Amino acid sequence: MRRTLLTRALAGLTTALLASTAALLGGVPAAHADTAVTVSVDANRPLGSIPSIGSGVNTAVFDGQMNSSATPSLIAGAGFKAVRYPGGSVSDAYHWQTNTEENGGYVAPNTGFDAFMGTVRTAGAQPVITVNYGSGTPDEAAAWVRYANITKGYGIKYWEVGNEVPGNGEYSNGSGWELDKHSSHSATTYATNLLQFVSAMKAVDPSVKIGAVLTTPGSWPDGITGPGDTADWNHTVLSIAGPKIDFVIVHHYPSTTSESDLLTKPQADIPRITSTVRSLINQYAGSNAPNVGIAITETNG
Repeated sequence: MRRTLLTRALAGLTTALLASTAALLGGVPAAHADTAVTVSVDANRPLGSIPSIGSGVNTAVFDGQMNSSATPSLIAGAGFKAVRYPGGSVSDAYHWQTNTEENGGYVAPNTGFDAFMGTVRTAGAQPVITVNYGSGTPDEAAAWVRYANITKGYGIKYWEVGNEVPGNGEYSNGSGWELDKHSSHSATTYATNLLQFVSAMKAVDPSVKIGAVLTTPGSWPDGITGPGDTADWNHTVLSIAGPKIDFVIVHHYPSTTSESDLLTKPQADIPRITSTVRSLINQYAGSNAPNVGIAITETNG
């Protein structure tokens, strides 16, 4: 199971987990000290602009150090401007109102939403919230928007609907890592329900930006048509929800055992992924296409 971790006292900050609705960015872990690597930088070949919140880190409610006194300065010192909450796969089991995880999963003390917001605001960063698609409802998500932006005035802009939803067993005979209690796990079901989330959340605050989960082009299960669908996940989701969403979400996990290879993989992967996703957005989002951003909210090597 892939999970996003903010390890003890943010020791894992060497991995930049990026979040942005404006660009698709990549990060790689630092090479070990005993590995000789040569890096050449050509400043005259810009590959793209990095938005103000283009570099971020994930948190997870099972990490008891998430809101330690040292955490805000560590986030700020690392230059992270976006912090994602409440975690990766945890998001599809987490109920924000009770600060509990479905099926009794572990939630560490002092990791509730308001405590998280205190940390993020002190760090001078913006939150990126992943609402519970797997075991939650549009009403639960809308209530979160209401509490965050109307009651508390936090002004949270970016909201993802679900984590790696295609991992719900749709493509692996019912066996997956992502909790999904819907009776159907198809891309059609996700896209149809996604529209309900969009409608409910924007009825509370029309200014929020809502993201849809896609598969990463070139990575499993991209290109596979699941049971009950007539096309693969990305084509299905965008054909149904493209005109109504504000950004799409992919995760980038370059697979290699070579540290030096990790320094060049994003350079090859990111333009390909971006181009493919942008083409799909242009194909299905209609007049909304120029407004739809691309976000990578998890990456690791």
